[in-house]
Amino acid sequence: MSARMNALYAAAALVAIATPAMAQDTSPWDLRERNAYVMDMQGKMWSTRVGDKGMAMMMRHAHAVPRGTVLFTNNGKLYMASAGMFDRAGNFAAMGGY
Repeated sequence: MSARMNALYAAAALVAIATPAMAQDTSPWDLRERNAYVMDMQGKMWSTRVGDKGMAMMMRHAHAVPRGTVLFTNNGKLYMASAGMFDRAGNFAAMGGY
């Protein structure tokens, strides 16, 4: 095989290995106005658009999430905690960084 073909195969292998890592999206949620983000009774997460009447009804019973709140799931349950557990870079800082 020529050096050119070896380089082509190496590049294809590198792309095949790197693609799953690039597919993981670690950016924050893309929260949009008039959308509801739901964890249903079976623990499934989904979102839907909400019209004016639905939004008015939800706002009667809603509370604002305080700044610095962390939302996370564990074993199918949704939890919230204080963002004080994280440093400014977003690294877990509580209990020595574990």
